[in-house]
Amino acid sequence: MKPLFLFAWLMALSLGGCSWVPSAGPSASEVVEQAQLQGEILFDVVEVDDRVVSTLRAVPKERFAARFEHDTQPPAVKIAIGDVISVMIWESAAGGLFTEPPPALPPGGGMPRVEPLAPEAPREELGAPGAPEQPQRRSGAVEGAAPGRAAPPPEVAGATSGGQAVQIPPQLVQSDGAISVPYAGRIPAAGRSPAEVQQTIEARLAKRALQPQAIVVVVKSFVNTVTVTGEVVAGAQVPLSPGGNRLLEVIAAAGGAKAPVYETFVRLSRNGVTATIPLQQLVSDPAENIYAWPGDVLTLVQVPQTFSVFGATGRNAELPFDAEKISVSEALGKSQGLRDDLAKPEGVFLFRYEPNAVVRALGQPTASAASGGVSPIVYRFDLRDGKSYLLAQQFPVEDKDVIFVADAPAVRSYKFATLLNNITGPIITGLLVCQNGKC
Repeated sequence: MKPLFLFAWLMALSLGGCSWVPSAGPSASEVVEQAQLQGEILFDVVEVDDRVVSTLRAVPKERFAARFEHDTQPPAVKIAIGDVISVMIWESAAGGLFTEPPPALPPGGGMPRVEPLAPEAPREELGAPGAPEQPQRRSGAVEGAAPGRAAPPPEVAGATSGGQAVQIPPQLVQSDGAISVPYAGRIPAAGRSPAEVQQTIEARLAKRALQPQAIVVVVKSFVNTVTVTGEVVAGAQVPLSPGGNRLLEVIAAAGGAKAPVYETFVRLSRNGVTATIPLQQLVSDPAENIYAWPGDVLTLVQVPQTFSVFGATGRNAELPFDAEKISVSEALGKSQGLRDDLAKPEGVFLFRYEPNAVVRALGQPTASAASGGVSPIVYRFDLRDGKSYLLAQQFPVEDKDVIFVADAPAVRSYKFATLLNNITGPIITGLLVCQNGKC
């Protein structure tokens, strides 16, 4: 009777013992049952099908082109207070308002050029037979010059045939928004283009200088720049050119990103609005490469994209994307797939917080404790269905997703039987020995 009693006790223990058998997580049925507690929605369980995949793939992503749609054209670069301005003024001739007059020439048109006399030669009587004709020379005459006319004056050293120029030392645009130009007074500059400032200078000097022409150059600007910081080779303030600079040009001017492209995100702050997109999206989509504007702040942030895998897979770990995006099938491949001795194929779950707009698009209620505009959702894949593998190939994994593969029901019974055998095996063996022999 003792062995029979022991067998009945073990059977009773086995019926309730599976609940305390070691396990990597809940069973598939427990995940579904725990979605609601006393009528309160803790999370939604969504069976993945074509409609679910299409809905998720249609969710609009953050885009610079949409967030800053009114800034599609290059900005008009204007002079600002604090800019360093250089002004150069030309006049049409020397002796004007900004240039010295040419040196005065001596009376008579300058010193005449006199041809040196040849060494004195024996004189021959004029008119003597065989005597060569000698040209007559006059004092002050030049070969080739007409008799009685002075030679033309030489060119004055330092004189030029073109206009005369003077450069005004670089100066700051003061708090009143103006710069100073001699004989023109205070010239309004802030909020105007260099060409507009040039025209004002020329107009004010028109009655004083000789046909004045001005060129205004912005030597340095602290306002018409873009601040680039974060994971870049050399953070800096990049000046904007009048023709406009796109975001990738600005990033390149700062040395480019230090981190891999698929781990780098670009955060643009402009006029109180901030948006963030992956650098890969900025590179691959020309529409996202919008023009930079004065005062923009570009921050490159390195965010390693990871997901976690638990349960009956070949590898339980937090794994990196190592790519711009991956699918559920790729994520399971990175975790060495499902274990055929443990996994329940219809018990593959993906845990994620979704925006409430996505939850409503899926036709699901938001969780009772949802906050921050997001609600927990658990997506379930039935990998016993061959079509589910195609869906898993299209289903996108997002940063910090959790994938869990539940154990098959027989696994718990097997674990309990193994554990029970390790405990009771020696006892049963001892009883049998005692029954057949002497104890």
